[in-house]
Amino acid sequence: MRNMIKADLRRILKKPSLYVWLVIMGVFFFLFSGYTDYTADTLDQEYKCLMLAAPIIISIPVFLSVYGDEMKCGAMQCIIGRGTSRTKVLLGKYLECLILSLFYFAFLELTMFGRNRLWEVGTSRSQDLTLAFFIVMIYVRTAGYFAFASFFVFLSWSTAPGVVALLTLTSFADAVLKMVQMLANINVYDYSFGGLLDAAYADLQVGGPGLTLIPAVVIFIGGALLAAALIFGKKEIEF
Repeated sequence: MRNMIKADLRRILKKPSLYVWLVIMGVFFFLFSGYTDYTADTLDQEYKCLMLAAPIIISIPVFLSVYGDEMKCGAMQCIIGRGTSRTKVLLGKYLECLILSLFYFAFLELTMFGRNRLWEVGTSRSQDLTLAFFIVMIYVRTAGYFAFASFFVFLSWSTAPGVVALLTLTSFADAVLKMVQMLANINVYDYSFGGLLDAAYADLQVGGPGLTLIPAVVIFIGGALLAAALIFGKKEIEF
């Protein structure tokens, strides 16, 4: 599995589109994350922009880079045909998504740090660390989205349903759950993946243990990967 991941990452990192999109992302967040005369208000606008835009801007190109070409050319079938287990293939692809998105998120953190310095937002060291931690939590959220999307890829043996799942999760799924919770007075969002992460972030912010992060990772991310592995294990593939 290690060799497979290394080979895939070398292939992906040679693509110019990866770095073009990285620059586009950096320019977008540098220019359009908001700015006011007050540090707290500027940070609030940055938080909102990051939460709304970062998952979709990062997840889609990473997901397509990992799954798109391999699904088209049949490389995954070749790997399985050479004796690599399907579980290792699934986990390998998921780890590739995590590694590549980590690359994007690290660049995003540098962009936001540089932005706040060049624009003289006036953030303190504590505020910089809080912003960095907020970006880490968005990374965890995006990791969950990759797990959910991979289920649909291996269910349909096509990248398109996975992309649709990512678009749904990153754009309006949380908003719909919040609306249902408000209208029906049922805690559907609070116990969803996003709700558990929000609760963990709020708890960690005040010095708590953020225990809701555990079920978010174990139940939702682990459950999605397990379901994908079960589906993939029974999937008939044409070689």
